Amino acid sequence: MAPVHPDILFIVLDAARAENLSVYGYERPTTPNLERLADGLAVYESCISTATWTLPSTASLFTGTYPSTHRLVVDGDRLPAETASLPELLAREGYRTAKVMGEVPYVSEFSGLDRGFAEEFEAPAPAWRRALSALRPSAPAAPEGAGEGFERIDHDLDLEAEARMHRQRRLRARLAWWMSGWHDDGAASCFDRVRAIWAEEDERPRFVYAHVMETHGEYRPPHRFRKRFVPRELRGRNFAAINQRPNPHAVGLVDMSEEDFAILHGLYDGCIAYMDELLGSLLDDLARSPRWDETLVVITADHGDCVGRHGVLGHQFVCYDELLRIPWIVKWPSSVGITGSREELIQNADLLPTLCGLLGIERPAQCETIDFLAEAREFAYAELLKPFGVTAVKQKLHERAPHLDRAVLAVRSASHKRIVYTNDQADELFDLRLDPREARNVLADPPSSDAEHLADLERAVGAWRPRFEAAAREVARRIHSGEEAAMSADVEAKLRALGYLD
Repeated sequence: MAPVHPDILFIVLDAARAENLSVYGYERPTTPNLERLADGLAVYESCISTATWTLPSTASLFTGTYPSTHRLVVDGDRLPAETASLPELLAREGYRTAKVMGEVPYVSEFSGLDRGFAEEFEAPAPAWRRALSALRPSAPAAPEGAGEGFERIDHDLDLEAEARMHRQRRLRARLAWWMSGWHDDGAASCFDRVRAIWAEEDERPRFVYAHVMETHGEYRPPHRFRKRFVPRELRGRNFAAINQRPNPHAVGLVDMSEEDFAILHGLYDGCIAYMDELLGSLLDDLARSPRWDETLVVITADHGDCVGRHGVLGHQFVCYDELLRIPWIVKWPSSVGITGSREELIQNADLLPTLCGLLGIERPAQCETIDFLAEAREFAYAELLKPFGVTAVKQKLHERAPHLDRAVLAVRSASHKRIVYTNDQADELFDLRLDPREARNVLADPPSSDAEHLADLERAVGAWRPRFEAAAREVARRIHSGEEAAMSADVEAKLRALGYLD
């Protein structure tokens, strides 16, 4: 049994899907350091996120509930005061609690998910963005730390303007792309802060939540990783001119070739490889700390990314496994002693009850997930309740792509996945053993050999569907009425920089 208060380090690589990590069997060597350390790690093959984007996924992680329960699904939603959150529980247990963040605003006062964190560190905006902002004197001043300049998304663009962003090959765009290869989005600074916390003498157990953005689009790996996984014949292309904006692509304003997607996949893999380099160095350094043997480390993601699969850029519109199957790599305390490849089906929302069991503390009454060290999960649930943000509706994205204006429910077992849509799109069933990329819908002709299991899966869908549909109706009403919460200029700038305000 683990000690009552092990140190806990939780690392989120935003938008990093499991299938692109070579520690999960990917053919490109994107994670050699995690593979080098794998003998001491447990690698969970089937961890499923509850949501396809950061806010609802993180709320599930901290509360042990699903999006249709916690309802943090629209920018500006806040965690109710009566809902217990993981950082608060650990703080009450005597933990030193700290959040260490790249350019993401969701674990903050903005959402209420910062409750219980006594310390915070936010990586400074990269120097290259500040330098390029200086080249445009007429631009409005950026809020401190907001990363204004050549960001991932710009203010007040309509869809046509977004579509033109990556058609330009002007010097400034190419300069921005080149300069971005010399600075990351804050991960190195964040991991340095983690090292500093571990180096400080403190008898209290530590809980550090680190969320870094290097694997989130736009994909801009450092120069040494920029071309490593791009096909050799495409390395001479102007990468800055390749569209990485999801919304213009979704409505057909941007045509993208197979070569474009091959480059994006190479850049995405380069971002993952860079993070693996930083992770290897961090774990090597922490392994020299005195309490390392009984330290718990979890390396995961909040969701994945489509990178063009199923016709989607980014992480919206669908509930396929490229968005939902996330890495869950654990260095357990030696007293737990679990290592190797693990096949059990788990969810990121299982973290709270699992830690409660590990620490011997009472599980909050709100929890609807499991302690996966003590319980088995038959089905995993994921909900996409917000197809479009308020500003996307203002852009009339829902009118230009009405087929995407629907909520999505995915119910998954170890072997099959059932997907339900709230519009007239045909529901889907996939045999994940034969079709892991979900290319062939077998709902009309399900395998008779799996009849009993599929009947159980249908019952699970039927039991979940009313709560999902009720939540989806409420979210649709809020979005289409233009309802949105007030947010600070700093938070708004960060959301736009991440592409969450369209």
